[in-house]
Amino acid sequence: MKKITLFIIATFIGAAVFAQNVKPYKIDLDHLEKVNDDKSMSFDKASGIVTIDRDYDNQTSLGLWVHEDITKYNIIRIKYQTLGDFGFHVNTSYENDPTSDWWGDSTYCPTYLTEMVIPIKAGVTRLGDLYIASVNNIHAYKFRIDEITLENVSNPQLTDIAACDEPPLIDTASSGKFNDSISAWDFVNGLGAGFQYGVLHSISVWQEFGLDFYHWCGDVKPKKEIIQLIKNRGFKTIRLQVGSYAHLLDDDYTIDPRFMKVVKDVVDWAIEEDMYVILCGPLAEMLQDEAFRKKAAESVHYAGFSVSENEKKESLKFLKAIWLQYAKAFNNSYDEHLIFETLNEPIDCFHEHAWFPRSDCAVCKKDFAILKEYNQLIVDTIRSTGGNNAKRFIMVEGLGAGNLNYITIANKNTFTLPKDKVKDRLIPTFHYYPMGSGMAFSKKIYTQNVKISTQEMFKSFDKLYFSKHIPVYMSEGLHDRSIPIMERINCLKDFMAEAKKPGRSCNMAMINDNDYQGRWTFFSVFSSQYLKWYDDEYVDTLIYASEGKEYPLSEDFVKKNTLKIESIVGKNLLTEPVEIKEWGDSFSFSSELLIRSTPAKYKLVCEIETTGPDPILEFAYIDSTGKWCNGSNTAYLKNLKVKGGTVEGNIKVKSETVEITINEKFAGELEGTNEIFFQGQNIILKSVKVVE
Repeated sequence: MKKITLFIIATFIGAAVFAQNVKPYKIDLDHLEKVNDDKSMSFDKASGIVTIDRDYDNQTSLGLWVHEDITKYNIIRIKYQTLGDFGFHVNTSYENDPTSDWWGDSTYCPTYLTEMVIPIKAGVTRLGDLYIASVNNIHAYKFRIDEITLENVSNPQLTDIAACDEPPLIDTASSGKFNDSISAWDFVNGLGAGFQYGVLHSISVWQEFGLDFYHWCGDVKPKKEIIQLIKNRGFKTIRLQVGSYAHLLDDDYTIDPRFMKVVKDVVDWAIEEDMYVILCGPLAEMLQDEAFRKKAAESVHYAGFSVSENEKKESLKFLKAIWLQYAKAFNNSYDEHLIFETLNEPIDCFHEHAWFPRSDCAVCKKDFAILKEYNQLIVDTIRSTGGNNAKRFIMVEGLGAGNLNYITIANKNTFTLPKDKVKDRLIPTFHYYPMGSGMAFSKKIYTQNVKISTQEMFKSFDKLYFSKHIPVYMSEGLHDRSIPIMERINCLKDFMAEAKKPGRSCNMAMINDNDYQGRWTFFSVFSSQYLKWYDDEYVDTLIYASEGKEYPLSEDFVKKNTLKIESIVGKNLLTEPVEIKEWGDSFSFSSELLIRSTPAKYKLVCEIETTGPDPILEFAYIDSTGKWCNGSNTAYLKNLKVKGGTVEGNIKVKSETVEITINEKFAGELEGTNEIFFQGQNIILKSVKVVE
């Protein structure tokens, strides 16, 4: 045994001595491109400064041509200095590497370090090239490269950019002021227009960015100047989604104190501007992302939760740890201007009804009860820290993002506020995207059906909350910018008219992201990179309405932006006949085709040629929740009024012309669907027309 031990020690010493005897190889930066092909990135050798200046979001890079034998080395060391708020990537390209992968072979060099160690990939013998690459989304910035070397070291480990030895962030104030007399009702009424500042929730699982997380989603480093611009624009409340679950240090879910300091800075800047701040708890849907789940399984720095039986035990541990740290970091130094929000869109990540929970589903029923436990735990954890947190206002959200479907379910008592040690300090909160959530999913025309849905939602609030003098806060929602602006404004005005009716206490936080170019969701009304506001009339409509006023739109603006929709009465909706031989064959169209292009009530007239026995026409649709609706499960379709056929679940075709009567209520229902279908068997659908 002693001989084996001595052998191991000798081997280790030998390796260390060998590492010391291998002299570092300094890569000649003369081989770094001076400028790339599109001139978006350049290198000045005299100063070592790399300059990025481009008008697109994808990465740009410079090639460093190395072509060296690396069998003697085990690391690449790069020394650098960032000259602003953004770092850069180093991409390694090895010769004859079958596992080559741009992102997999990329290492981010953060702003708060000046040196990165990158282990050389096992099994490779030659380094072809290095690429010095920009970050995504940020168009112009600079950094300096001082030196790049190949070395052999005794411990070839990647620099851990998440390493931290700082103590936790604790609010040490022993006491603080707080308005004990204000009611939750008056408090919500005084919150004014809210704005979602999403920089603290920029999360990447494709690359480790450490504390430079913000640029991944096109944001810039939080600055007081940005908060001041939001305040000066007219917003009184700022909502912070916080991605602390991508900045963890250990299995006990300890949040990186440096990240918490960034959160504290933003909170402090807003409160210094006399704004209200909503500090929001974790977002569940991250666990729906396979890449995030993989990252969480591999790295201690990532974790998440789900409202589900299988994840309940660990989720409770996670949520308690996160909220205990928030509550300890923000207590007596903060009065009622700081508000806590328990969770952000809590869902059962792995269930088919994740976003649209149902009261008739056994799994959803369990999930309703589990979420009550989560919310109760969070409230109890906050209150346990005492001080101002014993009486702080807490917003509480329901299952399935608290969406309209869930509000209906709430009427069945599946969502109740937690028990609290203090009276009148809990505020139910919901999210509302009345025309759909994001560019790919939103309706582009504001419909009467949406207006009625909004009215029905507030009637539910009347019953559940307002009648009991409980306010409601809409902590996220409204519209993406792919929806024509007058459609958004009209919808927003109707929403706020409901919110501000006598006997109600309700306000709204407007969604915002940094997709100001319309590539993904297109929610951006403010670009933090360019400090620019978009669609002022839309923003001002909310700001004015939050104060009970109407923003005066100019006649020219209204005329220029009002949609002109042509009637489709008498027009064939088919471009050519559609043969429907068997189930699965179909003709479909978006329900938007019917919006403002049809009378209040009408008929759908189908010209049909039969091709075999038992010809059948099915009229069906997919509703706004994604549910398939047909004659077996939907009252409107069970009770169709039809000429030229008989309704027996589906329509048995008896004539060359089949007329389906659409009354006013059914017309409104169809406008609110996603897609409308004609299918069946043994028919050719020759035409479909809207007829008065």
